[in-house]
Amino acid sequence: MADAHLSLSFPWWYTSLCILTGVVFAVLMYRRFDFDHPWSKWARPLLFILRTLSVAIICFLLLDPVLKHIRYDEIKPTIVIGVDQSQSVGFALGNNQKAITEKVEALSRELGGTYNVVTQSIGHDIDSKITEQYDRSSTNLNRFFQNINEGTGSQAPGAVILLSDGIFNTGPSPLFEASRIKAPIYTLGVGDTLPAKDVSIRNIIHNEIGFLGDISRIQVDIQAFNLKGHSSTVTISQQGQSLQSKPVTISDNDYFTTLDFQIPLNKAGLQKYVITVSQLPGEVTLANNTKEFFIDVLDSKLNIDLVAASPHPDISAIRYVIDENKNYDLKIHYLYEAVQLREKCDLLILYQVPTVNAFNSSFENLWKSIQNRPIPTLFVLGGQSNLPRFNQIQQTLQVSGSQASMNDVYGIFQPNFPVFTVEDSWKTALPALPPLQIPFGSFVAGANAHILMNQKIGRVETKYPLWLIGQENNKRTGVIAGEGLWRWRMGESARTGRTEVFNDILGNTIRYLATREDKRKFKVRTDERTYEITDNIVITGELYNDNYQLVNDAEVRLVITDPGKKEFRYILDRTDNAYKLDIGQLPAGTYNYSAKVNFQGKELTSGGSFTVKAAEKELFDLVADFGLLRQISDESGGKFLRVDEIDRLASLIRSNEAIKPVIKSDRKTDPLINLKWIFGLLALLLTAEWLLRRYMGRY
Repeated sequence: MADAHLSLSFPWWYTSLCILTGVVFAVLMYRRFDFDHPWSKWARPLLFILRTLSVAIICFLLLDPVLKHIRYDEIKPTIVIGVDQSQSVGFALGNNQKAITEKVEALSRELGGTYNVVTQSIGHDIDSKITEQYDRSSTNLNRFFQNINEGTGSQAPGAVILLSDGIFNTGPSPLFEASRIKAPIYTLGVGDTLPAKDVSIRNIIHNEIGFLGDISRIQVDIQAFNLKGHSSTVTISQQGQSLQSKPVTISDNDYFTTLDFQIPLNKAGLQKYVITVSQLPGEVTLANNTKEFFIDVLDSKLNIDLVAASPHPDISAIRYVIDENKNYDLKIHYLYEAVQLREKCDLLILYQVPTVNAFNSSFENLWKSIQNRPIPTLFVLGGQSNLPRFNQIQQTLQVSGSQASMNDVYGIFQPNFPVFTVEDSWKTALPALPPLQIPFGSFVAGANAHILMNQKIGRVETKYPLWLIGQENNKRTGVIAGEGLWRWRMGESARTGRTEVFNDILGNTIRYLATREDKRKFKVRTDERTYEITDNIVITGELYNDNYQLVNDAEVRLVITDPGKKEFRYILDRTDNAYKLDIGQLPAGTYNYSAKVNFQGKELTSGGSFTVKAAEKELFDLVADFGLLRQISDESGGKFLRVDEIDRLASLIRSNEAIKPVIKSDRKTDPLINLKWIFGLLALLLTAEWLLRRYMGRY
């Protein structure tokens, strides 16, 4: 339906002035106009009228009148139907999965004549196609409502229908997003709110990473319903071999307990473990009696040896930072006893060593045994440091000065430090930390040194390095030019109650020095070692030339081998200067991958493995949450129904006065002067006048 009317921005009587102007023009034109023609009696009045109309119309258009169009469209309400197609709903429906899908499709057709109907399948994400298979591995009800609010599912719905058991195991609670929808939400409950006979593994708590030879603690939560008086056994096994078992006696019909296990980590790599709770009679399902978990067992624990002349509070502060990282194993040696470093030493910390005290000979013996080993070293200087000997055994920092006096020095961060990121919080906290004590003298950084901090003496910012990292003789070297690190830790703790900044600065320094540098020219890796079955597998690759610059000129071929030894071949996509490939989702299992590239006449290879974990979320919680569904419906003005009442839904929606078509008006304004037919009319009037005058013999 459409409507149009003329709108004037001036008083209506201006129209009379336009007509009067036309009459004046016509009178001036034709009052003494004579024709020598038989038709002259009627020609003059006709010419008078034509001229009057032409001039009047032109004057009227100059006043800028507008034509307003109003179009009214009836918009059908949109009904969004969301069907939870997760495994828990499929378990509750049993053999009725196909029948319920057909009923949802019939409801969609029945409402389709009156409403716009949008159907969506709900799992870990939202799909526009509903199938007969209720097998999705997780449920994200919040995403369903969020998509509606963001307009990705429908625009301004008239009503929302949700078929679900109310169980969600991915994403936050759906209550907030549901409350934002300004339309009634009708919920169809599936399943049973009363727990059936079942014993299940509810949760497993474990470390994702462990170290070869360690003992890993595993915490297992067991839940049982309606099995009072029964006994079961919980077993942790690997590759079919039982590692540890514990009995469970169920003392109540609503039973919950937590068991602690300790298992040895005897094999490096990504290790798969299986927890099983033995079957009990009458269980509704056995799918939740078994659960897998993975531990990435590393054979790369970093050994850190600290050598000092004598105990000092700084050593405790350093030890605190190192012990926080389970990837480090610290051993402290003092020069007053025989010092023997471990065969595998990843970082040597020399605290005020070499020293000026009587134990320096012990250091010299140690240095002779290790000076040809490329062990990364962190020097911490202080009042007991032997500075001349320190200058001889490294080139990262040269100090010329006296041991007799010490300076109080503050640190000031230097810009463009390339080794690791200097956080803004560090810059804010550093000026408030107490000073370090350093030997009095001049300090010169080596050519390959990167300075993290310079010294600030009082208010004077010097060019002397305080904290720096260098590279010499194929090994990394760090120097902290002063003692008093314990004051930094205590000062930050007194001010903030934490030691986060101190831990980060020292921790990043130790991490960089202790980490082995990967000099391989070709590297291919996954972004994770373990994936959920709903995750996309992404593989990245890096190729370096002789100058260790990233290049991607060559083609990288990738082979992925699945658990059944079937091979899948890919070509990695090129990015700006590297490689990347999104493989998508894969079935559960352990996969091996190998990549090859021909570069500079050589074939380079790189590979690894990853594991896709089986979906386990859905069948570990089978008790429907109708309370959640009722709350969503009540707060929105909708209604909660059981799924067997789905046939009532169409009539309920039709009888809801709030779900009615919306009349949308579309207003459009056009200046009258823009209408082409107006110019056509003017042209017709002026042309007719001119032709008539020609015909009558006048020009």
